[in-house]
Amino acid sequence: MKEFDHLKEIWNQQKQSTVPDVSQIISKAKKEKRSMGNKILIQVAVLLLSVIAIAWVVALIDFKMATTYIGVGLMFLTIFSYSALRLYQAKQLKAIDLTQSPQKALQQLEQYYAFQQFVATKCTLAYFILLNLGFVFYFIEVMEPMPVKMTVIFLTVYIAWMLIAYFILGKKQKQKEYEKTQSIIDSIKKIETQYEQE
Repeated sequence: MKEFDHLKEIWNQQKQSTVPDVSQIISKAKKEKRSMGNKILIQVAVLLLSVIAIAWVVALIDFKMATTYIGVGLMFLTIFSYSALRLYQAKQLKAIDLTQSPQKALQQLEQYYAFQQFVATKCTLAYFILLNLGFVFYFIEVMEPMPVKMTVIFLTVYIAWMLIAYFILGKKQKQKEYEKTQSIIDSIKKIETQYEQE
């Protein structure tokens, strides 16, 4: 009889250890969600600070060409639009309730994930193109007095940086955001699987 009780005790311990702690999973998922939201807000703050810096430059220098103001206006419009989009994304992320039923949480997370992919691909590409178009208009007047050699060096460095920022740094950032969202989705799926097994 002792052996049976001992086996029963071992079996119960194994059963308990295989069941993940729901509160721990939700806590970790909430931490990831909060981290993602904070990063989006920091990005928006940096974008808005860049608008202030551009406005300061425009107020400081008396530009003569209309193309400069068209470029600056396009930059403002692009940055404000992208910032608004990212703020909406942060609001959408914050609205996800991870403590509700796993099915509802998963549905909200998958909707957010789809929107995140839309922002990271189509909207970010539009942002990149429109912002650089604004810089093209801005550079017409700014680079006019520069010697040709200096203009070529400046444009080469600028174009190289933009390509690195979009294709390398931007790609890494997108991947990190996708992975964080996917880890939250996986956590909620783990909880859902646990509920189905019980």
